[in-house]
Amino acid sequence: MQLFRRRRWPNGDWFALGEAFLVLAAVRISLMLMNFKRVERLTVALVRRLAPRPADGTPEADAQLGRAVRRAALLVPGAKCLAQATAGMIVWARRGQRSRMTIGVKLDGLDTKEAFGAHAWLETPHGIPVGGAEAAQFSPLMTIDPYA
Repeated sequence: MQLFRRRRWPNGDWFALGEAFLVLAAVRISLMLMNFKRVERLTVALVRRLAPRPADGTPEADAQLGRAVRRAALLVPGAKCLAQATAGMIVWARRGQRSRMTIGVKLDGLDTKEAFGAHAWLETPHGIPVGGAEAAQFSPLMTIDPYA
């Protein structure tokens, strides 16, 4: 598997991958068992408890945690953008860093057919570490900011 070919990752990257995997698996299971509103409420309460006064973090920490969440998504079946962004909020809060999740939509008009699409991404003060590649194609519909 391409994921494990780099055995010389720094120890911090391995720890972040393990943490992201566990959180992402828990979020994925919760999204299967509960509706999104309940998962959102639980996530916001957990994030507020983990990081009551979050810091902005650093671009390097954002990059490391973003890589960890994206790599963990390769290991968790069905871990799409919503699960990744939700897990990212929890992982960032565990590190005492500020983040927020945005959910966006797009409507592609192809002749008479209209295709609807939705996407979730994680925003930090330094950018979009999770889901950012596709975020520009979507119009923000709602933002979940635990500290707003």
